[in-house]
Amino acid sequence: MLEIRPHHFLCMKAFVGKGYSKEFVENMRRTIEILKNDKNQTIKIIYGLDNLCSKCPNNTDEKLCSTNEKVMTMDKKVMDYFNIDCGEYKYDEIMDLIYNNINEEILQDICGNCNWYNQTNCKDLILL
Repeated sequence: MLEIRPHHFLCMKAFVGKGYSKEFVENMRRTIEILKNDKNQTIKIIYGLDNLCSKCPNNTDEKLCSTNEKVMTMDKKVMDYFNIDCGEYKYDEIMDLIYNNINEEILQDICGNCNWYNQTNCKDLILL
């Protein structure tokens, strides 16, 4: 079962093939493909390092994100805005919950401090 941290549901939607490293990009593509091929699969939402973090260069030897405070804040905001708790969900249900309720103000609050938000067209891809 894939484990996904809350803010990564936004990152996956906005992913355009860029990333921290080749390994990270390959892992992101593979994870997105798995989820697209079976949108009804059960995933586990966790508040910490997930499947995508496993190939991120910000994942330290101590198994913590080097930007932990920032990403934990983003995770908490996603959980609060969309009333999501840690646990098992159907992937398509989570995506519907987020994308039926997100707007520009919420997205800016969650992602405004993310380096990728200003380097890519996240807003356009997420708010389709």
